[in-house]
Amino acid sequence: MMHGNRALAKARSTDCENGEGRLSLPPLGLRFQWADPTRGMAEVLGRTTDEFSARTRILQDAIDAIRPFAEAMHQKQDALRELLRSAAPDPEAINALQRAIDERRRQIDRLAREAADRLRTGLKAERRASRA
Repeated sequence: MMHGNRALAKARSTDCENGEGRLSLPPLGLRFQWADPTRGMAEVLGRTTDEFSARTRILQDAIDAIRPFAEAMHQKQDALRELLRSAAPDPEAINALQRAIDERRRQIDRLAREAADRLRTGLKAERRASRA
């Protein structure tokens, strides 16, 4: 699926004057020609590319938002491992680190759910628009 998405992102469409079109998918080594007097194919390909870009932005924004929480969680996990290896681990410090790890995990889950909701909302809107 990802290979197909990359191919779509690199797709090139060209309309010819006589109502024919060309579509090139370089990553897949494919080229198509078609008769398209209404020029609808070029519109669909442009819209699909725009939608792909919008979804990619949503995912990139989610990754950018999650990254600092994930890094902080990993640092806390490393600190917890070190503390547990010490000669006399402090139970309060262990609990504090575990709470901090749990909080980062909740923040990551929330951000991931928000991104998934944005993607779902966009897909639902696209389906409604295509039915109209």
